[in-house]
Amino acid sequence: MVEIDDIIFLVRNGKYEEALELVNNLSSNLDKVSALGIMAKEIYPQDMEVAYGFLEDAEYFSEKIKDRGEKANALANIASAYYEIGDTEYALKMFEDAIKEAEKIKKLEDRIYPLASVAYYLGISGLVDLSMELFERVFDVVVNLKVNYVKKTEYLIDLGNVIESVGDELPSEEALKFYERARDLFEKLHVPSKAATVERKIDLARTLITVGLPEVRKAVSEGKYISAAKLILKIFKDEEAAIGLLEVALWMKKNETLGYTRIVKAALEYLQELQVSERYLHYVIRLLAELEKFEEALKLSMNIEDMRIRSEILAEIAIKMLRSEEVEGAFKIAESIPDTYVRTATLAELRKILKY
Repeated sequence: MVEIDDIIFLVRNGKYEEALELVNNLSSNLDKVSALGIMAKEIYPQDMEVAYGFLEDAEYFSEKIKDRGEKANALANIASAYYEIGDTEYALKMFEDAIKEAEKIKKLEDRIYPLASVAYYLGISGLVDLSMELFERVFDVVVNLKVNYVKKTEYLIDLGNVIESVGDELPSEEALKFYERARDLFEKLHVPSKAATVERKIDLARTLITVGLPEVRKAVSEGKYISAAKLILKIFKDEEAAIGLLEVALWMKKNETLGYTRIVKAALEYLQELQVSERYLHYVIRLLAELEKFEEALKLSMNIEDMRIRSEILAEIAIKMLRSEEVEGAFKIAESIPDTYVRTATLAELRKILKY
């Protein structure tokens, strides 16, 4: 039995003819299209001409598909590959063709999954608004179907799963939009286990907002923190690499995982060699405060020239210190806040927290 991984291995090693032979041995034209799309995405940075050749072959096999739903899926898959290699105009045309193909399906019920598939490929291509738009159209189809409540709920849960899977393929910032939509849907459908799973993914994406590529989030979610750290150091540079380590450490701390202090230490070593830019300074300070590295956070806060902003940052540090039961230190910092209004408000807030 032919495995996609075997085909990709051959492509990565420049054995294109052998890879194409395996593609021809796949059982269905849709599988062939899928394999060729993956091959094109894999090779285009090194050889654009070969990538286009793979996609032309994919289009050839898509024309052989008779089932409209499968054809819509195939066209969207190819469109996604074209979009990734930079041929955006042609990709958008193919996405339109995919939608049209799905809408030719006579029975409304049979349009659901093909249209959801097109929305999925739009989403993983980074066309977030178009993807969400199409998902909403699919929701309308389901809601207006004349089927029983159980069947309708089944369709909606399946759509939620597809939306969640789009998030799994995107960097944190874009993933959040899909995760939040999926969570809201699962909550409305009263599927608490699914809603809780997606909520955790939301928390992880928000925590790894800077370096939350899918492969990094996957490693962290599986508890492979060292692997995640290595990935971050390989992919990101300078400040972003240090921030990424702090984000991973924060996730570990939130989940009471031992060993996060070692990752914090590595991040601090990076930061010592850098002049943290204004773009990242506030965020780094907040991360350090969340990680209870108050001394380092305070030291960096002295680099903030704007008195009002520095005061607000110091206020945040003071409150986090108090929540970490460092009462004396918290009040000492609060009293040192340069802005009178922020200082007064912070001291009041600290006293209020203590009463609780």
